[in-house]
Amino acid sequence: MEQKFNPETARVYHFRYMREYRAICVLWGLLSIIWCILNLVAFVQPQWIGDTPSSPGFGHVGVFQHCYPDNSQGIYVCSGSFTTFDSILNDSFRATTFFVGVSALLMLITVAALLLFFCFKKTFVFYFCGIMELISAVFMFLACVIYPSGWNQYEVRQICGESSGEYRLGACNIRWAYILAILGIFDAAILSILAFFLAAKRAKLDYSTASGAVTKSDLNGYSAETMSKRSMPIQPVVTVPDQEHVAAYSEYSQSTKRQGASNFQL
Repeated sequence: MEQKFNPETARVYHFRYMREYRAICVLWGLLSIIWCILNLVAFVQPQWIGDTPSSPGFGHVGVFQHCYPDNSQGIYVCSGSFTTFDSILNDSFRATTFFVGVSALLMLITVAALLLFFCFKKTFVFYFCGIMELISAVFMFLACVIYPSGWNQYEVRQICGESSGEYRLGACNIRWAYILAILGIFDAAILSILAFFLAAKRAKLDYSTASGAVTKSDLNGYSAETMSKRSMPIQPVVTVPDQEHVAAYSEYSQSTKRQGASNFQL
């Protein structure tokens, strides 16, 4: 038995569903932009590990920079650049710089890809952004795992003490940029899953609209995208007369012709 829907109820439910779907899409886009900015901050800030009151030295270290205080000027002087790999302390920090930098680049591409919603199919854009965010999460995970293997560097031991080594922080502690990078792994992974979810939902909406299936919004003749009334095509109606009426009309026309001919002869 075919299920019956109230057209007004179907229209209200469909409008509410589309409103919630678009709100989630906007939230996903905003979170992607925010994480892109935080990813760049974690990349450029040399605040991954640093000194404590009990550490023998002073300074802090990032992915490609290491900073130490300049007593004559009263400021911290930093060395190292991501454009010159030779200036980075060791291979572990170089690998971390590469992975965090590529992760930040992928997030920049994801944010730029948000403009593709205006000229490409939305399902394709969601899948593309989801893949970029998933790779960004994997690269950030690799960076956070590889980074502690470089703590046996001489400059790090000057700050953290001789007890520091590979995966041993010594007298130093983890700074906010390293914590931000770790949280970014989960953030990028969740955003990637959400992008795939939105793409799947979008694909179902496109399929139900393009196929011959009747949706709740179709029951009232409303478009799924604009909620505007669709024009209904009017098919021409051709009627076939009954055979009895055709025969009666034929006899009537013949009698009329005979009567006209007799009058003409008179």
